[in-house]
Amino acid sequence: MMGMQDKIMLVKIGGGPRRVRNIEFPGCLIANRRGTIACVADSRSYALLEVEHRQKIPLFPISSNDEYGEFKVEDIPSRSESPAREKVPVASNGNSGVKTHGRSTSLNAIAASSELRQQSTQPDVSGISTPDSLAEDKLPKPTSPHDRRLSIPSRSPSAAPGDGLGQKPLPPTPSPTPKKPISMLKPHIVSPTPSEFLLVTGTDASNPAVGMFVNLEGETAERGTIEFQTYPDAIVLDNGDDEDPNSHPSSDDADGYVLAVVNAAIDTEADGEVTEEKCLEVQRWDVNPGEGGRQRSLINVSLAPPVSGPVGITRTVSPNKINFADVGELLQVVRLKVPDLRTPGSMTPQKNNDPRTEASIEQLQKEKELFENDSDSSKQVKLRRGWEAERNEEELAFAKTLGYVKSNVMLWEGNQIWRVLRNPLALQLENALMLTQEVQDAKTCRIADKGAIIDMMARLDSILPRTAPESLGLNYVKQKASLLLFGDLIATNPEYQTPSAIKSVEDVLIAGELDPRIILLFTPLLREEILQGPQGIWICAGLTKVVDTLLEVSNDQDGTIKFNFTEPILRMLVRYLTSWHRKRGYGSVTDDTYVFDSVDSALLRLLLHLDATHNEVVNGKTVASDVRQELNKLVDNWKGNFTRAVELLELYQRLFVLSRLYQSRKMSGHVLRTWRRTIEGEKDVGGEMTIPAVELQVRKYLVKIRDPNLVEEYGLWLATRNPKLGIQVFSDDSSRVQFDPPQVIRILKDRAPGAVQVYLEHLVFTKNITRYADDLISYYLDTVISVLETSPEARASLTESYSTYRALRPPKPSYLSFITENAPPEPWWQSRLRLLQLLGGAARSQFTSAAALPSDLPYSISAVLERIEPFKNELVSECIILGGRQGRHDDALHLLTHGLGDYDSAIRYCLFEGSGASASHSMFSQKFSPSEGQKQLFAGLLREFLHIADPSERTERTGDLLARFAPLFDVREVLDLVPDEWSVDALSEYFARALRDLTSESRNAKVQRALSAGLNLKVCADFIKESEKIGGWIEDAGEVKPLKGGRDITAEPEAQAEGAAKNNQSPNEAGTQIRPDDTLKIS
Repeated sequence: MMGMQDKIMLVKIGGGPRRVRNIEFPGCLIANRRGTIACVADSRSYALLEVEHRQKIPLFPISSNDEYGEFKVEDIPSRSESPAREKVPVASNGNSGVKTHGRSTSLNAIAASSELRQQSTQPDVSGISTPDSLAEDKLPKPTSPHDRRLSIPSRSPSAAPGDGLGQKPLPPTPSPTPKKPISMLKPHIVSPTPSEFLLVTGTDASNPAVGMFVNLEGETAERGTIEFQTYPDAIVLDNGDDEDPNSHPSSDDADGYVLAVVNAAIDTEADGEVTEEKCLEVQRWDVNPGEGGRQRSLINVSLAPPVSGPVGITRTVSPNKINFADVGELLQVVRLKVPDLRTPGSMTPQKNNDPRTEASIEQLQKEKELFENDSDSSKQVKLRRGWEAERNEEELAFAKTLGYVKSNVMLWEGNQIWRVLRNPLALQLENALMLTQEVQDAKTCRIADKGAIIDMMARLDSILPRTAPESLGLNYVKQKASLLLFGDLIATNPEYQTPSAIKSVEDVLIAGELDPRIILLFTPLLREEILQGPQGIWICAGLTKVVDTLLEVSNDQDGTIKFNFTEPILRMLVRYLTSWHRKRGYGSVTDDTYVFDSVDSALLRLLLHLDATHNEVVNGKTVASDVRQELNKLVDNWKGNFTRAVELLELYQRLFVLSRLYQSRKMSGHVLRTWRRTIEGEKDVGGEMTIPAVELQVRKYLVKIRDPNLVEEYGLWLATRNPKLGIQVFSDDSSRVQFDPPQVIRILKDRAPGAVQVYLEHLVFTKNITRYADDLISYYLDTVISVLETSPEARASLTESYSTYRALRPPKPSYLSFITENAPPEPWWQSRLRLLQLLGGAARSQFTSAAALPSDLPYSISAVLERIEPFKNELVSECIILGGRQGRHDDALHLLTHGLGDYDSAIRYCLFEGSGASASHSMFSQKFSPSEGQKQLFAGLLREFLHIADPSERTERTGDLLARFAPLFDVREVLDLVPDEWSVDALSEYFARALRDLTSESRNAKVQRALSAGLNLKVCADFIKESEKIGGWIEDAGEVKPLKGGRDITAEPEAQAEGAAKNNQSPNEAGTQIRPDDTLKIS
């Protein structure tokens, strides 16, 4: 489009310029085109042109004091017309022929939208509705402070004093006030988006102006309006696109700015006068309604000498690069100068007075050197001399490239030209941070406006960087903001460290992604855990000043500012370090090995510190703190420096947690060694498990591992300390390492002799492996006899037990039950009880719920008898059992009756014929058929009872025996044995029962004889009936002939056979069968 004096020429550029068409629009001063729609302006108003169909939509005047035609679409004539002008007198009230624009605006500064205007009847010289002069008469109605009421002088020729002759002359009218001429305003049109135009309108050059957005249909856009401080001399768009000045921002996150040259009142500090200077007003145009008011910035155009001519601004075709050195100074990576930080080669274990602890750490370091030395050495870089200077040069060269900014916006005045640049994002945010500090360039950690930093961090999350410098700048600002807030928080008095303040700082720390080792620098408890590589820690140069300030305060805690690490702060650090702990494996973290190892070590130490602080002892038990679960989870999934973790756990004396750390690496030997230290009495501050619980844990652990050497070593150690628990390691069928019983017995005899007997008991009593009964009996005898040989008190104890038992009045328990319940706690007494149970065989063991032992355990009876022979008066029960095993029942009954006085056991002995004399159950109430052996034993027992020394006891026991087992004794034999002087009353119950039995036998015999007689009659009757049916026959010379009227029995052999079978198989009514011998007797 080419603007000419009276028209606009549409030219097509191809091989050469070619005119397409002319559009009649005289006086075009500025135009901006989007497709077929162009926004144009002459000296008075704006309009939209449709260049293809040559249609026009009048918009609004440039000056709101001017009037404009009705809003409607008009066709542009193909040639110019010059109709005669008419003049219409202006009504005094200003309401005659008023027409307003058909579109509404949203800014009060546009007075034209609400003024009453006088319609101009003088057409344009071009034949369209655009006015041709800014001196058009009108009477405005002011609606805002910017509007001015102007008196409009009459432009009509002088009229005669009277138009109508003979009429009374009118009274003189007051002279009209001269109207101030309408100022000429320069139109401004820019297109921020492909579907919108931004047009500027105002009243005059000294009052505020308004930028209005108009779409391609001529309607006001919903975006709202832009206000300028004064009517701009020039405006330009800066959408972040260096090529197309009218382009929309390349992404939703790009910033669209409108730059305007305005006149602003500036206060001079020298004399306090207000002067008007040229300023560059910058504001966002792409802020939608409802997002808050637009923020405007005024940049003073400091020109020397002062501006005398107009100042303009525009965009160039191509951009230029300009470097901001300040950006490089902030973002350059430099080495942090902290000399007392640890490196991998400088790690030394904590000193511990316990030699077992030192040996454990030494062995761990040797194993690490053996298995990890090759892999670690391959990762270490051997630094050459001057490496730091070379890296500084590289970082400096790279930092210089970060300050370059492209710009194609030019500002000029006269013969001077300046480049207008966007301040880099890093510098903008850096300045915002500097404004929040309490005192600039002072050694302080306090921040004047913490809320501003927090709000800024929240807004930064919505910014997506478009270039590498912007990304680095954003990261730098986030890191610095988080560091400033953390320094302010720890320098705050504890009473002001509120949960909300701590939470906001925590969120900023996590979002800032600052190297966590920097935060650890200012925490005295955790500073030792910082681990740096051979090249140290490198951070942005802009952070070093803050770090130096905080370090100075941290090292001088006697000054005015002190760091307060209260418990809420430490718990916040736990959450912060945990967030970093979860990032392990991220490739974007520089020096990830040293960073995450430092984080893990610091987190472990912090949790150990908090856990130790909150451990409480209630009723002798340690109550775990609320961080115990986090501590265990961290140790169970440990990924950090293993040696350092061992050192910390040893330092805090947390042996159980240390065992969990070893278990996370499947270091079974170290796990068992740590548990062994706990069991042997080394202090474990955590108190997670008692010593018996740890012993049980060792037993369970040994069953699960596969190393036979470890199982044997610690199984024998546990068997020495706790034989009952230790032997389970070797006897558990679910163990992954199985040992044969002979092998276990052999190694136990060598290294844990005290557990051999327990293991044999397990084999015999629990697993019923009877072939080891002889060995177990031998161990019991060794224990008991060795004590009896050397201890008169032990012999007296046995003798006393017999006398005490004999003194008990019946009913009384068996002797075995008596001594089981009342045995002294000495080990030899317990061994004797087990010996009795083993010798008895059939008794249920008190140490197991297994079935009763077999009664025929294969042990050498003679060998046992030989060993107990010297103590047969003390070991009476053993002699009884062994006598019964050998068949010497008379001796056994004699000892039971006269040695122990255990009469019930003697009766059981007879019932079971000598086996299971110690059985706890009886068969007294059961009916049974006595055997000859039982009868003989009871007869012998009767004789023993008759020899009891105490007469009353003898009479009572004998009468009871005879009454209970009367069927086993013959009355004649009893009468022969019982002394004659005994009264009948002593044996009355026996005699009554014997007589009852005899009477019962007699009556039973009579009934049996009667039943047998009846049965005989029945059989005879049945035989007679059958004989009558058959009839008589004659047997002669081997031939049988029936008598007259009889049946031929030979003719029916099958019937006879069937009848015989029936008679043989089916009983008669008396329950008997017809037998051949009965038939013969009857015949």
